[in-house]
Amino acid sequence: MSGGKSPAKTEPLHITVFGAGPQGTGHVATIDDVVDGYRAIVSVTHVVRDPAAAPLPAQATVVKVRSPEADLAVARADVIVCATSAGEPVFDSASTKPDVIVIAVGSHDPDRREVDTRLVARAQVIVEDRDTALRECGDVVMAIADSELTTADLIPMKDVVTGATTLDLDRAVFKSSGMSWEDVVVAEAIANRINS
Repeated sequence: MSGGKSPAKTEPLHITVFGAGPQGTGHVATIDDVVDGYRAIVSVTHVVRDPAAAPLPAQATVVKVRSPEADLAVARADVIVCATSAGEPVFDSASTKPDVIVIAVGSHDPDRREVDTRLVARAQVIVEDRDTALRECGDVVMAIADSELTTADLIPMKDVVTGATTLDLDRAVFKSSGMSWEDVVVAEAIANRINS
């Protein structure tokens, strides 16, 4: 991916979250804090198995997984957060915006994933650590096995934070393997790139 600088974006953000637990809601709060003063969040849609059982803030929309409403939420999303224990992709990336940012923080086994190979293979893929990703992150492991993505293509989080790698963000995927403070660091680095 190129390291060119994209113009700053100011249009409102649409966020789609797979899951309604603490990780999903926590990531929305973090994104809101990071983009505050730069971009407004105009919609937050949580995609869940049982909308009636999802205790979320009144301003959040809750829709059923694999419904037409879920498909629309994916298609308009600027940011998609995957915070589930899914073993198979939770959405079809063919309908996403070209510059969608995906934060996958759920599944942590080499044979389980939340995001499809098509998305991961054409994105800048940010991981906490390459070795950890190859051991624990099925989204990455399966994309490497099924596409031209290589281990060398994976961008360690430290390279993002230190500025050793310039984020293009035409399409970015951050795959976490478990520590929420690291998610916050990457979210802030990505937001700084969006807002610069």
